[in-house]
Amino acid sequence: MRSVNLGEVSLPGGKTEEGDKDEMETAIREAKEEIGLQPNLVSVVIVLEPICTKSLLRVVPVVCIFNDKDAFKPVLNPDEVEEIFDVPLEMFLKDENRRAKDQEWQGIKYLIHFFDYTKDDTKYLIWGLTAGILIPAASVVYQRSPSFQEQHRGYWNSIFQKIEKLMGPCCKLNYKN
Repeated sequence: MRSVNLGEVSLPGGKTEEGDKDEMETAIREAKEEIGLQPNLVSVVIVLEPICTKSLLRVVPVVCIFNDKDAFKPVLNPDEVEEIFDVPLEMFLKDENRRAKDQEWQGIKYLIHFFDYTKDDTKYLIWGLTAGILIPAASVVYQRSPSFQEQHRGYWNSIFQKIEKLMGPCCKLNYKN
């Protein structure tokens, strides 16, 4: 989907609200609010490890699979979403239509991945946090690693140490390097 606010490709999601019992409930509620996804149409595959962004936002990716994709009739919330489209998840394991850029934050080097995707003559750029969620989601679903370097060696330990120093623990420190 494309966010109205940024005009960038993003995934459904948002902040936990009072009454949400866990991250899965938050994710499914937000998907219903943003794109009209009925909870009975999906099953949770896995809740991925939390990601702390460089803006110190804690994101918990929840990966779901359709029970009946044909039954899903998207209804976008125009206050939050500009457009809804789907992308083959396996694309995020391939080096085709992908490039990466070295970035640095607080002295820590990391890779930002950019994926180019075209559907019905419309070009999309999927990058940053969205790509950073879809790569491990695809790895879980397809049970294989991407065909490219996902992140610099030692990145996760470095980033979590820096974040904990800045604001205390916000994520589990059990990522592989």
